[in-house]
Amino acid sequence: MCRVSGDFFTVCVAPLYYRDSVRDSLLRFKFSGRRTYAEAYASLMFDCVQSEFGGGFDILSWVPVSRRRLRRRGYDQARLIAEALAGLLSRETVPVLSKVRDAAPQSGMGSAEKRRANISGAYTVPSPELVEGKRILLVDDIITTGATMSECAKTLLLAGADQVMGAAVARSHD
Repeated sequence: MCRVSGDFFTVCVAPLYYRDSVRDSLLRFKFSGRRTYAEAYASLMFDCVQSEFGGGFDILSWVPVSRRRLRRRGYDQARLIAEALAGLLSRETVPVLSKVRDAAPQSGMGSAEKRRANISGAYTVPSPELVEGKRILLVDDIITTGATMSECAKTLLLAGADQVMGAAVARSHD
């Protein structure tokens, strides 16, 4: 299991490194319509989430894509993973974030500073009362520099969340 800490979120766990066949699989999942991969990814994430967090969170949510990307792709890959993971954990997912700005893909940004600047202000919490005082587990597909997870966590904390933790399928290998 890989553990990443970052600004605004306590820890993000991932069972895999983003390289070789894992990278190829995640790219097929995101860009070639392989929606069914979400179930396998969630089962890989399950042990990480159980051992790191147990039941120590109130809300299970995901890092959303923009409406434009959702229309183009036809699905939100992080939501599919979160919903599959929620099923394994006997939980419900709760949409707590909206992506209000269609930022350029983070994969093309390069440095952590450029990634942070690119994603700054891209998310909002439409219903702050849902997150107030809550511990939130936020699911994403890949964590690289942690800029996206940090921006989402910052947005949630500013809306009143108590704590934000993360889980991803894979993390970049330093």
